Amino acid sequence: MKSKKITIKDVAKEAGVSVATVSRALNGLGGIGKETRDHVLEICERMAYVPSTLASGLTMRHTRTLGIVVPDITSPFHAQLMVLLTSEAQQYGYQVLFCNSFRDYETEMEYFKLLISNQVEGILFYPVGDMSSKNLYQYMRYVPIVSLNEMPDNSPIPYVCGDERKGGSLAAERLIRGGCKKILCIGIKEDRLVHRYRVEGIMDEARQWGAEIEVYESDKNYKSSFDRGYGQASELIRESLRPGGEPLPDGIIAASDATANGVIKACMEYGIAIPDQMSVIGFDDINGAVPAVELTSVSISHKLHVKRAINLLIRMKRERTLKEQERGIKLRPALVERSSCQAVRGSGIYKQ
Repeated sequence: MKSKKITIKDVAKEAGVSVATVSRALNGLGGIGKETRDHVLEICERMAYVPSTLASGLTMRHTRTLGIVVPDITSPFHAQLMVLLTSEAQQYGYQVLFCNSFRDYETEMEYFKLLISNQVEGILFYPVGDMSSKNLYQYMRYVPIVSLNEMPDNSPIPYVCGDERKGGSLAAERLIRGGCKKILCIGIKEDRLVHRYRVEGIMDEARQWGAEIEVYESDKNYKSSFDRGYGQASELIRESLRPGGEPLPDGIIAASDATANGVIKACMEYGIAIPDQMSVIGFDDINGAVPAVELTSVSISHKLHVKRAINLLIRMKRERTLKEQERGIKLRPALVERSSCQAVRGSGIYKQ
């Protein structure tokens, strides 16, 4: 499970310089040229080297601390994860150190180095995107690492997550069974793995039903998921009000509950009744209600998500190996039915 830790001697050998030169480069000391320093630092970066003076104690000392890295601590979803992770870690006698990667790959990598330097005993993280696995897997030689979101198929990093494709399928099926004829996905960002997987599930379900579902594109940037939902829904409504404008959809699948609540706010401002004129469904079951509307959502148990992830991390630390089926654990999502979707005629199977 864990490969050999990189030492300063390994870096020196790879760079073709002495150990003293590597030390000078790392500590910003004189006596070497800029080209040599840059070359050594590039090798350190490529080999995911963590200075031994900070990392050598990892195998001998127990700090009872876990590192947590998330992309956006202002996100309601990630905020709830952090609360649950703290609580669950404490059940095992661990404290946690939180880091916010700001959805930036370089920042994500720097925080991994910082956490390892502070001798955490394991790291749980929600990846920024596709490149996270390539950037971070080398740090598994220092500590166990578990992703809280699905990793690409060829990634060596174990993960525990919701089955996002199944979640997308549930959302699409719910709106189709509720009689929606024109369905749009709002708030989708192509660079986010979880969004892509959900859209794959949505489109697979649409093909099975022969339904048409589209992703609403917008070239504008928004500071939050709520603002994105509100802004994109407002754009959509204004476009429909123009002469010859496209009719509004009767169903919207939002990328998250925060996005869905933004959509609902825009609809309320323009007098569009939910669910009579438009059904809205979100993901994560975080923000269940806004004034006058309770949101239908697709979600896994967040408590189970966190419990399984920390349990896996601790077993990796103790046992050093994993069974193949434990390298990718997907939790089955469920539909949480509330009042933001039209009723399914003749069926109560979605009621919870």
